[in-house]
Amino acid sequence: MKKVLMLLMPCLVFAAAMFWWKREDAGVASHATRQSSTALDNPSPALASLQATPQARMHRERQHFEADAKDFFARAASMRAVERSERADALSRRIDHYEANGGLSAGEAVLLRTALVQATVEDPARQAEAVAAIADRYRAHADQRMAAFAAQQRNDPRFQSYKAREAQVVSEVMAMTSVPAGLTRDQYLRQRLQEERERAYAP
Repeated sequence: MKKVLMLLMPCLVFAAAMFWWKREDAGVASHATRQSSTALDNPSPALASLQATPQARMHRERQHFEADAKDFFARAASMRAVERSERADALSRRIDHYEANGGLSAGEAVLLRTALVQATVEDPARQAEAVAAIADRYRAHADQRMAAFAAQQRNDPRFQSYKAREAQVVSEVMAMTSVPAGLTRDQYLRQRLQEERERAYAP
């Protein structure tokens, strides 16, 4: 497993760097357009008020985070060890923040964390261990979420009602000698099951 991760490491890091590079390039182009427009006309009170909203502030902070990530991945190899470590720690904390608040998907966070490992850990064997630990952690989190979801479904009377009807509908449809014109048996079964789901979860 570690050998595979070592071989995949450059690809993962390249993917993470390109992902953020493209996102930031798009943000820079959009920002440049807004700057040109603002330069031509003085910002109105309404625009100034809009720029002061929490949403606008969060957007600027996100753009700054993406610019920092792009800059770090581009220059990490030329940084001094202390600066590189400090920048990586700061980015890691911001990844934690955005992931916890839904600003990053698990897949995006994994790519970024993997790229940080590659940028800060020189030994290939230690890199592979660190990446494997990241993968194990996210896999465990995914398993926990699936287990919690399954437990919620087991305790949901609407889901239990649907599952009981599901078995009955499948038996009925499979036993039919003909199905409504224009539908295959599978299509008719999906239609019937969708109706049962809507009935079970109706307000």
